Amino acid sequence: MQTTQVNASLLGNEISKHIYSEHGTMLIKKGTIINNDVLSKLLSHNVDVVYVLNALKKDIKEETLLSEPEMQKSVASIKKVFDDVMYQEKQGIKAVIPIENLKLVEEVLELLIETLEKADQILYTVVDLLQSDGYTYKHNVNVAILSILTSKALGYKKEDIKHIALGALLHDIGKMKVSPMLINKPSSLTLEERIEVEKHAQFGYEITETVSQIPFLSKQIIRLHHEKLDGSGYPLGLKGIEIPEYVKIVTVCDMYDAMTTNRIYRSKMPIYKALEILMTESVFKIDPKIYRTLTNNICIFPPGSGVVLSDGRIGVVTHFRHASPSRPSVKVLNLNDKNSFLDVEEINLEYNRTLFIVDTWDIDLFHQISKNATD
Repeated sequence: MQTTQVNASLLGNEISKHIYSEHGTMLIKKGTIINNDVLSKLLSHNVDVVYVLNALKKDIKEETLLSEPEMQKSVASIKKVFDDVMYQEKQGIKAVIPIENLKLVEEVLELLIETLEKADQILYTVVDLLQSDGYTYKHNVNVAILSILTSKALGYKKEDIKHIALGALLHDIGKMKVSPMLINKPSSLTLEERIEVEKHAQFGYEITETVSQIPFLSKQIIRLHHEKLDGSGYPLGLKGIEIPEYVKIVTVCDMYDAMTTNRIYRSKMPIYKALEILMTESVFKIDPKIYRTLTNNICIFPPGSGVVLSDGRIGVVTHFRHASPSRPSVKVLNLNDKNSFLDVEEINLEYNRTLFIVDTWDIDLFHQISKNATD
């Protein structure tokens, strides 16, 4: 049984043991789902610790394109490749990618492409790795997955998809030549710092330029993935058709994952908000066709994610249909006026058109808080 401090992160969780006041009076019955009223009651009686379990996510199947073990293996391989470049840089040696590390990258590519070929009916959702060794490594794997899905939907040939995915897997390798203090800086970068970080695109190209096993297409992605249609990107300030379409694919996928993944200095953005930002960017900065294609492969509200409905109720997504991913089935909490306890009800938003999702809440924060409280 898990314990955790009483705070707003408990919303939507079920109390699995009767809660009593300091005078022995029962405050909250076992089985109560925590809402704002229940939380206020606990706080007003100075209840410091409660026993809770995540009732809303019980029996919900969370589908992912890649299993956590497969993702862990892929991230570990990319970490090895990137860390060896960083080590060479620290030793003052010209950074190169040795043959054995290229084989690691090839193995990751084969795993991703083979897995995604078998997963036509599953939309993209992020596999969160609580024990991940770092954002950059996982980010490159995520961008490769998104790039494979997008280029496949755009009709690219298998060999070209493989080369695009290779560029995506290595697109941030140049960051290994930039100070980690700048890459992970929690506050805004100064102009000088931003110029230094932006060098990673050219650095990455220089690391791979002489590696004959890496195709030109992949090297272009590494070098140009921060270019924008209006010329505001870097390192060359290219515009419009000067930027190859395969580069534009990785650019959009890179931006999406950067916004929807947890970073050291900020929490991830809800998927629907990230897509709204990308929609705005698609007017002048990114390719609108690629944006629409990416959106068709993204699960906006994946099973197991917390949502807030238009009538104020909170709940958790249970499942969705590919034809209507923005209107999933949701397990919601209904207030019982007699005792302020909550009952659970499942609503299919595809059929209930009077309700819609207005926001999300991070139900997974509870797991980490609970873990920290019991460590």
